[in-house]
Amino acid sequence: MNFFFATVLLTVVIIGISLIFIKKKPFMYLVPISLMIISMILYISSFYIGGWGGVGMIALSSSLLISSAAALIIVTLISYFRTE
Repeated sequence: MNFFFATVLLTVVIIGISLIFIKKKPFMYLVPISLMIISMILYISSFYIGGWGGVGMIALSSSLLISSAAALIIVTLISYFRTE
C-alpha cells in the first residue's frame, strides 16, 4: 500500500471517529491524541522487533503519527469555526 494513500485514509478515518464525539469536546480531542501515543509506542517497539518487520512497523507508525497530527489540527479547526 502506498504510504501517502495509507496516511490519507487514516486521516479520514480518524476525523470521522473524532466527529462522532463533536458534542463532547474532550473526547473529540482524545481520539487523535491517543492514536499519536499509540504510534509512538509502536515506533519504539519496532526497534525491538528488528528486521523487515520492524521497518514495516516504522512505516505504519509514522503514517499513523502524521495522520493523527493532521486530524487533530483539522478537528480543532472544525471545532473553532463551528463555535463562531
